[in-house]
Amino acid sequence: MIGEIPCIDIRSGMSAVSDPVIANALDQALATHGFCYIQGHGITDAQHSQIFEANRVFHELSEEDKNAIAVNPFHRGYIGQSASQTVTSSVVTATHPNRSESFMVMQSVSPDHPRWDSAIFGPNQWPESLGGVFRTQCLRYFEAMRALADELTQRLAVALRLRPDAFKNWFDEPTIFLRLLRYPAASAADHPNEFGSAPHTDHGFLTLVAQDSTGGLEVQGTDGTWIPLPPLRNTLILNVADMLSIISGGRWPSTPHRVVLNQKERYSTAFFYDPNFDATIQAKVSSATSVKDEMPIRYGDYLMERFRTNYFYRSEK
Repeated sequence: MIGEIPCIDIRSGMSAVSDPVIANALDQALATHGFCYIQGHGITDAQHSQIFEANRVFHELSEEDKNAIAVNPFHRGYIGQSASQTVTSSVVTATHPNRSESFMVMQSVSPDHPRWDSAIFGPNQWPESLGGVFRTQCLRYFEAMRALADELTQRLAVALRLRPDAFKNWFDEPTIFLRLLRYPAASAADHPNEFGSAPHTDHGFLTLVAQDSTGGLEVQGTDGTWIPLPPLRNTLILNVADMLSIISGGRWPSTPHRVVLNQKERYSTAFFYDPNFDATIQAKVSSATSVKDEMPIRYGDYLMERFRTNYFYRSEK
C-alpha cells in the first residue's frame, strides 16, 4: 500500500524552486491523491528527534499542569482529550469527539499588532514547569518548518505552471499552527465510530506531518477506500488543504483523511501553513473541476467558522 502514495525528493537547498522535474512530480501526486510523502526536505534527524522529545515531555505533564494552559480564545495552548468533534466533515457525520490531546503554538504576535486581542491574534502559552528548553525546541522546529513551507509554497506555484512568487501576496503574514499531538491506545471499551481524528479535510493551504513509528493516518482514495500512510524514515507527509484546492481550481483535491487508533499510543507533529488572515482566496488556474464565477473566500472567516463548529471551547462560549 506504500506505493499508493508517492514519495517525492524535493532536494531542498540543492535544486531550484522552479525545477520542472520536481514540479511535475508534485503536480501528478497532488492531482491524483491530494497527498504525497516528501524527502530531501532539509529537516534534520536531530530536529525531528528534538520535537518528538518535546511532544512526549509535554504530554507526560500532569493534567493540572496541562490544564493551566488550556487553549485560550486565540487557539493557543493545551487542547484536551475529546475537546473537538469534526462537525464540518464532508465525508461522514462524526458521532463522537476526536480521541486526541495536543499542544498548539502559533506565529508570534506583538501586542501592538492592529488585530491584537481578537480572533487568533493573541499570546502563545507555555508550561511553566518545562522551562525554556521546551519553548526553544518548539520555536526552533517552528522556524525550520516555516522556511520549508515557504519554499514549498513557491514549488507548488510552479507545479501549477505559475511563477514561484504567484502566491506571495497571500503569505506576507501567514497563519501558522504547530500542533504536538498524542493519540491514546485503543481499548476494548472504544466505540467502533471513535477515531483519533475523524474523517476531515484541512482548512488552510498545506499541512506537513511528521509521524512516529506507530501509524494510523489514512487517506481516502477516489473509490472511497482508506489507504494507510505508514511512517517512512526521513519523510514528511504533505497534503493539500481547502484553500490550496480552491487556488488550484480544484485540480488538486483537499482529500479527506483520518487517524485510527492502534494498540499503542501515537505521537505526531502537524505543521499547518496557511494564508494571511485577511487573504481573499480564489482560483489562480482553471481546471475541469473549477466552478465558473465561484465566489472568493476570505480565509479568516472560513477559519473562524471551522473553529466555532469543531471545537467545544468556542461553541460553549
